[in-house]
Amino acid sequence: MKNGILRNELFVCDHLGTSAHDEKDIMGFSVGHPSGTGLVNYLRYHAFPDENIGNMRTYMVRDVRTDELACYFSLKAGLISVNEVLTENGIEFDTLPGVELANFAVNDTYIKNHRNLKGLGSIIFTDFVVPIIESSSDKIGIRIIYLFALPETDLIQQYEKNYGFARLEKKAEDELHRRLKPGYDESCIFMYQSLK
Repeated sequence: MKNGILRNELFVCDHLGTSAHDEKDIMGFSVGHPSGTGLVNYLRYHAFPDENIGNMRTYMVRDVRTDELACYFSLKAGLISVNEVLTENGIEFDTLPGVELANFAVNDTYIKNHRNLKGLGSIIFTDFVVPIIESSSDKIGIRIIYLFALPETDLIQQYEKNYGFARLEKKAEDELHRRLKPGYDESCIFMYQSLK
């Protein structure tokens, strides 16, 4: 097994397409909640094309012992507009440079095979997602990590409690959703955290 771009005692993380097993393992990837089918569909049908044209970078996280696909996540560069004001010259605003955690899914098949492993998502976020973003912030300006979470109370609370994300106040959230919410995330909720 390769060393990958990052590794801890349990997992190795590498770019999509690096492992000879990626295409086969993608077809076996599943999520436990019905609302997560978009994450499965993205991985199966859109991850490789997005990777090839540079829209998004997808990372595969594998078990170092068994080479099973445990999780995947996708990152892309972005910005958030803040302090929007209507002036006689048009709309003016400030921007915060950020990285969007566009996809983040744990493989339900892997979880079923390793029921004793707890906190997999937190491990992946802390040991792989954040270090990749921090490494990029050494080269370019990045102030926040953000995502558009599925509008499910349990998931939003998990992002707040386990990953340190926060929501904006209702008025600011509504304004941001009006300006920036991607079409494919129409019902999702903007969440963010400052990069330390």
